[in-house]
Amino acid sequence: MRIAVPFQKNFAIFLLSCIFVNGYALNTVTPPEKPKLVVLFVVEQMRYEYLERFNKHYVSGGFKKLMYDGTQCIDAHTNFAYGHSSSAFASIATGTTPARHGIIGNTWYNRNSHSQTHCVADATYFCVGGKQHEEYQVSAKKLIGSTFGEELMNQSFGRSRSFTISLDPQSAVLCSGHKSSGTFWLDEYSGNWVTSSYYNPVLPAWLSQFNAKGLATIYSNRTWNTFQPINKYNESAPDNAKYEIGLRNQTTFPYSLQKLKDRYKPYKILKTTPFGNTYVKDFAIELIEKERLGKSDCTDFLTIAITATEEIGNKFGCLSKEIEDTYIRLDFELMFLLNYLETHIGKENFVFILTSNHGMSVSAKSETQKSTNSGIFKPTESMYLLDKYLDITFGEDEWIEHYQNLQIYLNKKAIKRHSNTLAEVETACCDFLTKLTGIQNAVGSSLLSNHDFCTNEIFKLLDNSYNYERSGDILLTLKPNWEEQSVETVGSHISPYNYDTHVPLFWYGWKFDSKIITQPVEITDIIVNLCQITKISRPNMANGKIIDNLIK
Repeated sequence: MRIAVPFQKNFAIFLLSCIFVNGYALNTVTPPEKPKLVVLFVVEQMRYEYLERFNKHYVSGGFKKLMYDGTQCIDAHTNFAYGHSSSAFASIATGTTPARHGIIGNTWYNRNSHSQTHCVADATYFCVGGKQHEEYQVSAKKLIGSTFGEELMNQSFGRSRSFTISLDPQSAVLCSGHKSSGTFWLDEYSGNWVTSSYYNPVLPAWLSQFNAKGLATIYSNRTWNTFQPINKYNESAPDNAKYEIGLRNQTTFPYSLQKLKDRYKPYKILKTTPFGNTYVKDFAIELIEKERLGKSDCTDFLTIAITATEEIGNKFGCLSKEIEDTYIRLDFELMFLLNYLETHIGKENFVFILTSNHGMSVSAKSETQKSTNSGIFKPTESMYLLDKYLDITFGEDEWIEHYQNLQIYLNKKAIKRHSNTLAEVETACCDFLTKLTGIQNAVGSSLLSNHDFCTNEIFKLLDNSYNYERSGDILLTLKPNWEEQSVETVGSHISPYNYDTHVPLFWYGWKFDSKIITQPVEITDIIVNLCQITKISRPNMANGKIIDNLIK
């Protein structure tokens, strides 16, 4: 006997079957062959361990979304010994190390002029969008080789666009390279976003309108207090640590920015508070919206350099309440940005990459370091002793021309006067220096130039930091937990140790799924894999490697 099924029930079954069959299609969209937008989000001085240390404070849509819904490379490192901010930004952008791209530090010693060379300073160009100040006369002329953004624009014949934004001109310029659609940074004097005539002769009209909103004034007049009650911040040291530098010597919450800011540079305060990160996020969304990034068939590229994290770390240290609060707040900014991208671009259309340029050491003056073999290396005293040793060994002279950032520039005229070879003097220096307290390694340029270090990992990292034309003759590394004497920073980040080199690396969106990659990865690999994803040739100096099984 056939049982009749009411029409309504038949229709309901049909509807449910459609939902079941097509459910996958309803909830997911097939990604395009290439992503329409790539966003590279570089958080300066972010130690890898911040992901777990502050995890309980993170919301589901920020760092946790990347950790649990994205592809995570858990063994990503910088692959050179001296993780200067400029060096690492340049390495991420070019896909190679300072040995090849030439940015060995924020500044370096110029033997010809006997003076300091800044990595992006260039007096032949002027600031666009603000008054003329020497620190904003910049270009990428000292960067050797091309960047991913440049290659993307060139190989698409200008149809793809590449932008970079940062609070700091140095990182903005080095992430962009020699060519960009827009390279912008914060003017400490006016609070506006500005650029260099090296890139554009005028600001876009929409940017002038954005500047006119006066957001910098609003943020710089706020009071920085903890986002959550401070008694919940149990993943950091007490708020009154004596070794902290602070903001104008204030080292405890709350901070009234209106009272603390500089009268001459009133918006510089944003570079040392989480509100600077908020302003960068606001600007990033405005730029994507007004430039219609990700809306064409060609891949667009945006680099967002989050640099306030570096300045806060330098002033307070990686164990501070201020750092804990900074990352709790940054997590919210990340959530807003990811939500915007998913809503307006579509998760299947964009690639979001989060990484860092380096980590940071725990201050040698911290209570936690008292039980370790830590200490402060004093370069002035050490160079005096070295010079006297060379006087005894080779004869009296001015043997040391300059010292900077764990690098020694020897006086080559003195070496010639005493009929010695550079290698002889370097060997003597290294033998002496390794006997000094706090020095782990001392390597001469002659050795670095003529050897391939396959088995000695630290020497390999030093080799990747060494550039023949710009580096010193002797390169030093300090023992673990030691740092160079400084009145400007609480910790350090120019060592070959994990606390400096281990950085987060996430890939999210487009064809990336929830996955953990255990393969060792270097920050110079990021751009090489982006080139494969966007189907373009690598930057001309890039030597990174392909990450296995990165996309599904």
